[in-house]
Amino acid sequence: MRLRRKLTIAFFGTSSLLALVLALFLYRFVKRQLDDELRDRLRDVTFIGVHVIDRPAYERLLAKFAELAPLDEQLKALAERKASPAQQKELDELTATFEARLADVEQSADYKTISDQLNRIRAVEPTLIHFVYLLAPTADGDVGRFVVDADVLKLRAQAAASGSSKDAEKISHFYQTYDVSKIPLLKAALANCTKEFEPDYVHDDEFDVNSISAYIPLASLDGDPLRGDKRQCLGVLGVDITDRKMRAALDAAGSLAMWTSLGVVALALLVSIAMGTVLTRSLHALSATVKRFADKDFAARTSVASKDEIGQLGKNFNDMAETIQLHSENLEELVRLRTKELMAEKATSERLLLNVLPAPIADRLKTGESLIVDRFDSVSVLFADIVGFTSLSQRTSPEALVTMLNELFSMFDRLAEQHGLEKIKTIGDAYMVVAGIPQPVADHATAIAHMALDMQAGIEAYAERTGMSLSIRIGIHTGSVVAGVIGTKKFIYDLWGDTVNTASRMESSGLPGRIQVSEATYLMLRDQFHLEERGPIEVKGKGMMTTYLLGAQATDPQRVSVAVIAKAP
Repeated sequence: MRLRRKLTIAFFGTSSLLALVLALFLYRFVKRQLDDELRDRLRDVTFIGVHVIDRPAYERLLAKFAELAPLDEQLKALAERKASPAQQKELDELTATFEARLADVEQSADYKTISDQLNRIRAVEPTLIHFVYLLAPTADGDVGRFVVDADVLKLRAQAAASGSSKDAEKISHFYQTYDVSKIPLLKAALANCTKEFEPDYVHDDEFDVNSISAYIPLASLDGDPLRGDKRQCLGVLGVDITDRKMRAALDAAGSLAMWTSLGVVALALLVSIAMGTVLTRSLHALSATVKRFADKDFAARTSVASKDEIGQLGKNFNDMAETIQLHSENLEELVRLRTKELMAEKATSERLLLNVLPAPIADRLKTGESLIVDRFDSVSVLFADIVGFTSLSQRTSPEALVTMLNELFSMFDRLAEQHGLEKIKTIGDAYMVVAGIPQPVADHATAIAHMALDMQAGIEAYAERTGMSLSIRIGIHTGSVVAGVIGTKKFIYDLWGDTVNTASRMESSGLPGRIQVSEATYLMLRDQFHLEERGPIEVKGKGMMTTYLLGAQATDPQRVSVAVIAKAP
C-alpha cells in the first residue's frame, strides 16, 4: 500500500474516531448536566414545600383519622364474614356512610387549603413534577395513609362531570392505605422521620415515564422534623418528577451530536486527502535522495522546499550527509580512538572501585546486587593504634603528621597485600585489617599474627630511621562477623559484630609496643607462636577476660625483611 493511501486512511480513521468520541462526550455531558439539574430542582422544591404546608390544617385532618377508624374497623369485620342479606344491607349502608364522611373531609376547608398548597408546589415546575402528596405513618411500618393528594379534588371534579366512577377509583383518597414495603426509602422516611432521595430513575409503567422521588418529613422553620404525641413522624411530603424535559433535551443533543460527527467526518476526509498529497510529495523526494545515499553516493542532497517538520528533516539529512561524507575516510580511526578512551576510562573506574572495595565485592556490585551482606563464621580482626598520637600531634606540624601517617599506613597496606589480608579502614591513627574475608581461609589467625609482627617490626624500623620515639598497640580477636556494603554514596565495605568490638577492646586495653590477643585467637596460635599469658584483665564492656601477648613464631620461618618493608616507597 502506498504511503499516500496509508496517511489518508490514518488521518481519516483518527478523525472519525475523534468525531464519534466527541459526539458521545457531548451526549453524556448533556445527560449528566440535565440529570444533576433535575435532582437539584427536586431537592429545592421539596425542601421549600415542607415549609408551605399549613400545620394546623394538617393536624386537624390527622384528627379525622381517629373518627374514621371505628367505622373502618366495622367495615372490615362485616366484610370478613359471610354476610346474610340483612348484613349485606348493613355493610352497604356502612360503606355509603364511610364514603360520605371521606367526601366531607375532602370537601372541607382544611383539605382544600392543603390541596391548594400542594398544587402550588407542583406549579413551580409543572412540566417536571408528576405527583405531590402527603402521607402519614401507621402502627404497621409497611403501611402509610394518604392525608392529601394534589390530584384528588381535580379527579373528583372530572369524575362528577363525566358521570364515571372509574377515574375516582384511581384517586388516592384521604385515609387510604398505601403499601410502602416495596419502597424502602419512603418506608424509612415514615418510620425514622428522615429525608430520603431516590438515587436513580424508576420507570412508571402506568404513565410510561421515568421518575425520581424525594421524601421529606414536615419540619419546623428550624428544620427539625415535626412529630406527634407518641414521637411518631407527623407526616412526609412526597414529590415525584419525570424525565420528559430531559428526554426532549437529550433528543436534541443526540441530533446535534450526530450532525456534528457527520460534519467532522466529511471534513476529516477532505483534510486527509489534502495532507496525504502534500506530505508525501516532500517525503518522496527525500526517499529518493536517501536511496542514492544508501548506494554510496555521499554527495546526494535533497532539496528543502518547506520550513515545516519535513523541511527540517530534509535539512537535518543534508547536514548528516555532509558530516558522514567528511568523516567517511577516517571513521575507523575515530572509532579506534574513542574505543581507546572508553577503555582507559573504564580501567580508571575499575582501579578506583578496587581501591574502595575488595575485587569479589566490586564484581557483585557490577552485576546488579544492591544489598551485599555476608556472614563469616571464623575470621581474625586486627586493630592497631599509634601510642601517644595525641601528644605527638600537638608537637608536630599537620603536614609532617599527615606525611608520617601516609608512610606508615602505606607500609601497612603493603604488608596486608603480602599476607593476603583485607584492609577495612583507617580511623585517625587507628588501622583495621581482617583475615578470612571476603574469601574464607583456614589459617586466617596465622596470617593476621604474621601481619601484626611485621607491623610491629616496621614501626620499630621507621622509628630507628627517623629518630622518633614511636610505638603501636595491636589487638587481635577471632570470631564471627557480618560483612557488607552500606550506603548508596561513598559506600564502604565494613564489618559488624561482637568480634569487631572485642578486637578493638584488645587494642585499647593492650600495652604499648605489644600485641594483645584474645583467648579465641590464642587457641588457634598456641602451637605456632610464643604467647605469654597476661592474666585476667578488666576489659571495658566485656568484664574480666584472659588475654595473651603474642611473641615471635615458634619455628622461626624465613620471612620478608622488616627493614625492606619499612623502607619500601
